[in-house]
Amino acid sequence: MKITCLLQKKYLLLLFVLMLQSFLTAQVAIPEDFCISSDELKLFNLINNYRRGHNLEAIPMSKNLCFVARLHVDDLVHNHPDEGNCNLHSWSDQNNWTGCCYGSDPDNNTCMTSKPRELTTYQGKGFEIAFWESLDAVPEIVLDLWIGSKASNDLLLNRNTWAEQPWKAMGVGMMKGYAVAWFGHESDEENAVKICDTIQTDKPLFDRVVPVFETTSVRYYLIISSFNERSQAEKELNALRKRGFRNPSIVPSAKNFRVSLGNYATREEALEAKKSLGEKYAKAWVLKQ
Repeated sequence: MKITCLLQKKYLLLLFVLMLQSFLTAQVAIPEDFCISSDELKLFNLINNYRRGHNLEAIPMSKNLCFVARLHVDDLVHNHPDEGNCNLHSWSDQNNWTGCCYGSDPDNNTCMTSKPRELTTYQGKGFEIAFWESLDAVPEIVLDLWIGSKASNDLLLNRNTWAEQPWKAMGVGMMKGYAVAWFGHESDEENAVKICDTIQTDKPLFDRVVPVFETTSVRYYLIISSFNERSQAEKELNALRKRGFRNPSIVPSAKNFRVSLGNYATREEALEAKKSLGEKYAKAWVLKQ
């Protein structure tokens, strides 16, 4: 009997060691040179400025959640796990993490919530909002789309489902046409994140770096066509969405209905977007409104 108990204890100890090793190897060490881009910092500040406008506290930046965000946009760009019934919160099985399809089971969100703990030392759950369009993501447009989505806006402003769940940590990631923001209820001691091409910070970024990005009602629309009837413009709009454009819109005037591929904060951003589209949309023009 004593021998049996001893063997059981040894077995349980071995099992615990194996599980611990598995947990540690699953985590991805954050590189010493990890940094966030100026666009990522801008999106982070835009979110907090939006919250301040609604009398909410700024959310501290989390190095761990920023790293999770970076891994996810990289996975979305290169491996495209968001196919079929799998949405933008999905992860591929092409790297050192557990691949999963978010959307196949609407009652199971562990594909999202477990990733920070799986990949970093952050012990809380993670909640993500995501964006994609065929053009390079622009921080202002990303936030505009999230604000326009009730589910995303509720999360940003701690409303309804999130009313009693204040955010204590946030991370952002952007790459090509993808952008994600991760939120957590637990604070992250790793709150100093280097901004690419600048010096390392030693305090939470929202205390050290708060550029003011003035919001404005003026937008620059990349117009590709114009129609006399709204039904014609809507038909063109649906065709663009099927081709992969995520932010097309109809811009009405007194005489016609213009179709826009996207809207931007500055004329330069609109022209840069036009340039990235190539010859197919060479006749597109910029409308300031």
